[in-house]
Amino acid sequence: MKKTILLSAILFITIIIGCKDNTDLTSPKVPAVVISSVIDSVLVRINYGEEASIENNITIKFDGVNDSRCPMDVTCVWAGDGGVSLTLSKEGEQLHSFLHTTLFPREINYNGYRIILKSLNPYPKSSSPTKLDEYNIELIIKR
Repeated sequence: MKKTILLSAILFITIIIGCKDNTDLTSPKVPAVVISSVIDSVLVRINYGEEASIENNITIKFDGVNDSRCPMDVTCVWAGDGGVSLTLSKEGEQLHSFLHTTLFPREINYNGYRIILKSLNPYPKSSSPTKLDEYNIELIIKR
């Protein structure tokens, strides 16, 4: 019983300390995403041209977009595909990867982490082309 109360108190204090900044896991506000044994995955939003860090160890930079998705206000034969270019780096070593919204690959394994492209935003409209700096991606990062 005492162990349960002690563990609950430690978990509560950890949550309070972790929530004091009120960040929403959007780059560049979050310097590092921490994945623990309690929380095995996290959702991260990265704006075009920016980067996020996993546990101050791995950096993920969103540095390219190829958006051929069918605009939301048009009827298409095929939904199209959105592709994003990521540069993953750890201790000076870099890996360039290209993930897709419809085609494959949609995920990559890198240094013990599984990085999954959840979404590419905003969805295209035929009336207004999306500028590069308006794009952001959502990644699910799992240990």
